[in-house]
Amino acid sequence: MWPARSLSNRAALAPWGAVVGACLLAVACTASSEEVQPERDQIYFPTGLAMTPTEDRLFVLSANSELRFDSGSLTAWDLAKVDEIAAGWLANRTQPGGCRIDDTSRDILVCDEGQAGPGFILPDAGVRVGNFGTAVATQDLGDGRLRLISAVRGDPSVTWAEWDGTRIRCDGGAEGYPLCDDEHRLTRLRGDADLPALAEEPFAVATDAGSEVALVSHFTSGRVTLVDSRRAGTPILTDTINGLFEAGTSSQPGALALAARNPGQPDTLWYVGSRTEDRIQLMTVDRPSDGRPASLVLGPFFFLDSVGSSNGSSADTRAMQFGSGGDRLYLVNRQPPSLQVFDTSLAATGVPRNVGLTSTDLCREASSLVVADVGDGDRAFVSCFRDGEVYVIDPRGRASVEAIATVGRGPFALVVSTTRRKLYVSNFLEDSIAVVELSPDSPRRYQVILRLGEPRL
Repeated sequence: MWPARSLSNRAALAPWGAVVGACLLAVACTASSEEVQPERDQIYFPTGLAMTPTEDRLFVLSANSELRFDSGSLTAWDLAKVDEIAAGWLANRTQPGGCRIDDTSRDILVCDEGQAGPGFILPDAGVRVGNFGTAVATQDLGDGRLRLISAVRGDPSVTWAEWDGTRIRCDGGAEGYPLCDDEHRLTRLRGDADLPALAEEPFAVATDAGSEVALVSHFTSGRVTLVDSRRAGTPILTDTINGLFEAGTSSQPGALALAARNPGQPDTLWYVGSRTEDRIQLMTVDRPSDGRPASLVLGPFFFLDSVGSSNGSSADTRAMQFGSGGDRLYLVNRQPPSLQVFDTSLAATGVPRNVGLTSTDLCREASSLVVADVGDGDRAFVSCFRDGEVYVIDPRGRASVEAIATVGRGPFALVVSTTRRKLYVSNFLEDSIAVVELSPDSPRRYQVILRLGEPRL
């Protein structure tokens, strides 16, 4: 039997959604702050994923999309513990306490993600953030320290925290399960009340530790915002550019996918994709030598005209990633559903060629993309939100779909550990993290082996 947090525990938590709503409407609410806090060792509508450079910790952003609690959360997970349970399951079908066989497949082990199970989530390492967070990215500060930068739609804000090797901090060193304070919630340009507030719907975030910046795209305005994130200082919003893309026939303009061509290199090019236009905009970051705030500088653009039956038909770019060296760009579009590969090597002029090389069909409503090599060449992994699947694509030569893995309901973000040879998938609609085996010599390759978190009905 399921020991602690089963479906009955989920149901027992449901009335607290009403408590939260009542607290928002009534001044004299009797519920204590702890009673409406999210559980520190559980996830609720997981979205963004990120990993430490050493690949020993996974960070999971929970959106709290039902507003059941007073905030979302950012939790830290022990990937060595995940490997330990996976190895025992694959070798001997070992079922630790808090784990059971999945209802849909006897080859999948389902485990409680918290202390009622093997203890994947570090219970005293997480923090609370605003509601409706969508993405988290890491910036390496050296000495095992990381800066975690999240896009939070509910505030709206760009929320930052720091990982010190043992826990996440965003409230002046407060213990317990702290809510990130105002200093860690960036809501206005340069922190100046006379300057514009952060635009609504911050959605995607990408970092470049070398140049000490992060870029944030905005889902419903087509804006891109720059975060100046110096290692020795504190992050600050220093610039924003509006009007990058035109509106769609029935929607506002939107910026989505972000990718840096050569992270850490001076004047690296940033590529920005749109959900409403068939165009990729390039830009750079200018950091004046006199210490003035960094700013965004628009560069050239190119059209996505290598796929689609007519000009302008290849749009709604959801994700992008460069291959190592920056000479290949992998791009996921929803219209038409496709993975496209571009030659972004430098021409004799010193400008990237940005020429389409190949493409392959995808599922509808693709959400995220990660490209990784676990020992036998690059593979592109694409999450399919509507279909509950991850497409595995061999992008070499003429790109082709190699496998399709059923992972759970509402797969959103993806992270690959090349050393552990695992793919981690946040399943937004069922409160779980799917673990997919990637080892080339495993008979379970491209299959879910673990589901971390009891799926919500």
